[in-house]
Amino acid sequence: MAFQRRHIEEPTDAAGFIDRGNRYSRNGVYHKAIEDYTKAIELDPESDDAYYNRGCSWYEAGKNTESIADLTRAIELNPMADHYFGQRAIVYIFDDRPDLAQADEDVCQELRIRAQEG
Repeated sequence: MAFQRRHIEEPTDAAGFIDRGNRYSRNGVYHKAIEDYTKAIELDPESDDAYYNRGCSWYEAGKNTESIADLTRAIELNPMADHYFGQRAIVYIFDDRPDLAQADEDVCQELRIRAQEG
């Protein structure tokens, strides 16, 4: 019996591109992930998730400036997402900006405390 690869349809919406981008990212194919997150942003410019994920992929690809820009946009769109601040803090550390990293880590912790308090 011959193996046939199942045809996977091209995503048609932002969520589909984010999902496929996440799969690329998990497998270390960051340039393809970035392409899919970019397409998701074109389809839904208010998708904080797409900006966040693209920012993470930029970081993994060694592009700190692009990563910080996307993570900053994700934070602008959803300022209550503590992990957005946490990820940007990591990028700031590797970009040799410890003061900004500490400020983001402080916001991250504050948001986590607020969430636990209800």
